[in-house]
Amino acid sequence: MAGNEAAGHSGVVLIVEDDVHLRLVTASNLRDAGFEVIEAANAVEAVVVLNSVTVDALISYVNIPGGMDGIGLAKWVRSRGLATEIILTSAAQPSPGTTEECGSFLAKPYTDRDVQHLLRRVLSR
Repeated sequence: MAGNEAAGHSGVVLIVEDDVHLRLVTASNLRDAGFEVIEAANAVEAVVVLNSVTVDALISYVNIPGGMDGIGLAKWVRSRGLATEIILTSAAQPSPGTTEECGSFLAKPYTDRDVQHLLRRVLSR
């Protein structure tokens, strides 16, 4: 990992995704790129993490199951004043303004390169 392009922009990334395979693959690839990754299957797990760890970036599926979806989670993060960059993902194109008010949007299916590129961009702000 030394000399890795992501090393200057690595940080703690929380992935909130109910598709276990996608979450594991994305997390593994981000770890290989030099990021510290925490995983959650839903918003309840994510809130526990966010209440106990400083998270630099949140990548959340919009349609996570449970009482709070990805947009609700993003709004929760914003309402707490957390300095966490937010990336929302979905296969469906959101209506204009829906995700922009919360953060960045990444369309599914996405590649590992797409995720890493967007993470580097939002974390360099």
